[in-house]
Amino acid sequence: MDAIVIGAGVAGLAAARELTLRGLEVVVLEARSRIGGRVHTVRERRWPIPVEAGAEFVHGKPPVLRGLARGAREIGGRHYLEGPVRRDELWESTLEKLAKLPSARDRTLSEALQSLRFRLRTTAEERQLAAEYLEGFNAARLDRAGVKAIAQQTRAAAEIDGDRLARFPRGYDAVPRRLARGLHVEPGVRVRELRWSRAGVRAVASEGTWEAPRAIVTVPLGVLQARALRFDPPLPGWKRAAIDALAMGPVVKIALLFPKPLWPEDLGFLVARHERVPTFWRPLPSRAPALIGWAASRNAERLRGEDAGAIAAQALSRALGERVRPTRVLVFDWQQDELSRGAYSWVPAGAMRAQRDLARRVGTLHFAGEATHFQGACGTVHGAIETGLRAAREVLAAAKLPARRPRP
Repeated sequence: MDAIVIGAGVAGLAAARELTLRGLEVVVLEARSRIGGRVHTVRERRWPIPVEAGAEFVHGKPPVLRGLARGAREIGGRHYLEGPVRRDELWESTLEKLAKLPSARDRTLSEALQSLRFRLRTTAEERQLAAEYLEGFNAARLDRAGVKAIAQQTRAAAEIDGDRLARFPRGYDAVPRRLARGLHVEPGVRVRELRWSRAGVRAVASEGTWEAPRAIVTVPLGVLQARALRFDPPLPGWKRAAIDALAMGPVVKIALLFPKPLWPEDLGFLVARHERVPTFWRPLPSRAPALIGWAASRNAERLRGEDAGAIAAQALSRALGERVRPTRVLVFDWQQDELSRGAYSWVPAGAMRAQRDLARRVGTLHFAGEATHFQGACGTVHGAIETGLRAAREVLAAAKLPARRPRP
């Protein structure tokens, strides 16, 4: 092999695809029995629609998803608060003011939200919604997450019209399937150790050993933090410090199916403030009588050991003002998945440099994955793909081959 890619998520598949198109012999080693990583579409009997256990929305129009996102449909829908009461104007004003959250110096989101400058331009209701949105959307603790990273991500999203949302009615897994066409993927291979030197890399698993001059490591940040993948010799101190400086966000998703719709016809999102499952959305453009519940950060942690489906139904009952009884429930708890150990990464205050260090190669080892995106797209599918292409370019440069312009 010319290169080994560890992980068949979208970052690993994008890297392998780029290298393969340049004529290199590449193998992708994947611990799961499927490709996609945290893009995981579930098709259950007696469910009228595919359910997204992981990534669900295409945010804006990122160039790397052009072509790969065929079949995605832009969605709309109104924003409701518990009642249910339509509050689009509150939602829009809150997001508009969040775009101007003071970020001249890096500090926690809690400190930025409590700053006099922000308080003077917002109402108490806007500040409450802003806090709940920031923690829920980023799966990040407000008392630790850095405002500079959030500001960078907000600017990056604005450049691709990130407030426009699209979904795949037939499943987000279309993206990894398209990336994987023609690739040599070995599923069910859990690499336990990477032995690396100037001479090359040896990937060791119970299923066998693979050797190549270089390897691209795309396992999630949570797996690196758990030291579930050993490196021999150990990674240098600066790389280990970068791994430990970043954070992985806990998320629990709950899919609820009902006999009939129990919500306003134009509902897109419903925010149930003060609930452990505080956010729900319809899986548009489908008209199926289903809602997706979302609990992140501290709310996800509060669900540990609990019946998340029952708690979501209770929260929804209070938000809608009537008792609801789902006929089918699916729960996806990403921090309990030992191959991800969380949903996606976030950046604590003062840790933006760690993203760059996480992305830096170490000898014959290259690193990709959403947590290595240091230009504002960590935690996104398109960001993960971009890092895979970046790592592939590094390998091509080492092999003294010109990089092809990416055409997903």
